[in-house]
Amino acid sequence: MTRAERIVSAAIQHQGVTISLPMPARHAQVLHCAEQFLPDYALPAFCQGFLTSEGRFVNRVQARQIGYIAGQEPKTTGNERDLYSEDLW
Repeated sequence: MTRAERIVSAAIQHQGVTISLPMPARHAQVLHCAEQFLPDYALPAFCQGFLTSEGRFVNRVQARQIGYIAGQEPKTTGNERDLYSEDLW
């Protein structure tokens, strides 16, 4: 039996480069890490999302759908469309 794809970490992506930290890291921690290594980065230019168990970067909307299908039972933080790390861990 094949396991469903799951959300495994918070991540950001810019120009094809993905930066992530393992759970329970939040997006703010990932952004802070990026700032340490990329001092000239532009915060608004990053897309916030998640990495899946298949190694894919997905945006917040895709992540909510994947988490739901995988049975990760995302809590709601007031936004029914997007997924936030607080919804999972």
